[in-house]
Parts: sequence; C-alpha cells; structure tokens
Amino acid sequence: MGIIGFIYEERMAAEPIIPLALFRNRSFLLCSLIGFVIGMSLFGSVTFLPLYLQVVKEATPTEAGLQLIPLMGGLLLTSIISGRIISRTGKYRLFPILGTLLGVTGMVLLTRITIHSPLWQLYLFTGVLGAGLGLVMQVLVLAVQNAMPAQMYGVATSGVTLFRSIGGSIGVALFGAVFTHVLQSNLQQLLPEGAVLPPGMNPVAVQHLPADIRLDYLDAFGAAIHAAFLMAAGIMAVAFVLSWLLKEAPLKTATH
Repeated sequence: MGIIGFIYEERMAAEPIIPLALFRNRSFLLCSLIGFVIGMSLFGSVTFLPLYLQVVKEATPTEAGLQLIPLMGGLLLTSIISGRIISRTGKYRLFPILGTLLGVTGMVLLTRITIHSPLWQLYLFTGVLGAGLGLVMQVLVLAVQNAMPAQMYGVATSGVTLFRSIGGSIGVALFGAVFTHVLQSNLQQLLPEGAVLPPGMNPVAVQHLPADIRLDYLDAFGAAIHAAFLMAAGIMAVAFVLSWLLKEAPLKTATH
C-alpha cells in the first residue's frame, strides 16, 4: 500500500521528490536496484560486527568501532584508485562487477568467523568487503549522472542514495529478525534445562554469565552471526548479477 500511495503522490505532485520518468532510464533503474540490494546486504549484516566484537571479544563500544577501520580503509582506497582509473580510461562498467564480486567474497569469508577466530581474520575479511564497496558505491552515482541531463543530476543522485538507504533500513529489520530467531532457537537447544538468562541481555551481561552458560550463549551467538552473513552473501550475489546488466556509455565532459 505504501508503494501504491507513493506512486500516486508522485504522479499527482507538481514537483515530485522522484519524478517517475526517471525509472524509464535504464541506468537509473539498475543503479537504484543495485544500490537497494547492496544497502540491504551491507547495513543489515555489518550492524552485527560491533556486537560480535563486544560480546565475543569483550571490546568496548569505542574499541569495536575502531576495529572496523579496515572496512572503511578498503572502501577509501579502492574508491580513490577506481576514480583515477575511470578518469584516465573513461570506462566504468567493470568496477561494479568487480566490486560486487569482492562484496560477495567478503560476506562469504565473514561466514567463517567463529568465537575463536583471531582478530586479524576479521580485519582481513572486512578489508576485502570494504574494497568491494569502494569499487561500486561511487561508480553507481557516476553511472547515473552520466546517463542524465545536467538539470537532473541532483534528483537522480539523491534518488539512488535514497534507495540505498531504504535497502539498508529494510536490511537492518530483516537481518535483525533472522539473527534473533537463530539465536533463540540455538539457545533453546544449547542451554541446560532450567537455565534462565537475565532479562535485558547486553554485552556486559554476557561477560558475567556463569562460564558454562556463557560458552553456550557464545556458541548460539556465533551460529546467528553465521546465518546473518550467509544471507548477506546471497543478497550481495543478486547485486553482482544486476551489475552485469549495466551498459558502458562514454563519459560526459565539461564541454559535452
């Protein structure tokens, strides 16, 4: 109903937020879909990395945030490199394909993270994921702008960003539901009969559980993390398939 209402309002509005005519443009439609799927996969799954670091590795919230620097470092590095290559060659279609492939690889690698995994593995795997994201996220914006007249740059760019944000919001809710379901199912199987967890479980509370119950909880938590990243890899694979549908177009210049 929300989608129907949105379409109706945009058709009737004198100045629509996203003109529906944009969806007739192949590049805008594909880039919006790819951005939506990447947002769902990325934000839905990476949300659990700080939680993993706090619950399993007993990191503080600040330490957990700092330990995600490899993710952003990989993204920054490949964004710069791909931008320079595109400016020299005028070719951009290959980068979303490589980026989503690296994204799938990174998500698959993260499914191998367990409660016993060393931190260097997490840094390496998130670095691979970040490198993939750096090859695709800004290139999607470039591809859309390259396919639009100058007066539509703003609305087209914000439209692609909006769909990525919508995908992220849906992903957080969806992955949260899956994570919670898997965690609770495994806790029912692993915890000793009669064991009761304190209400309002949080990373600090987990650290103060009795040793045997804490180990069972961490095993259930690890299984839930595995399920989240396995689903994220599958969703990212959809973005990889969609990226093959993008077409190369000559880059516009200041005089073109």
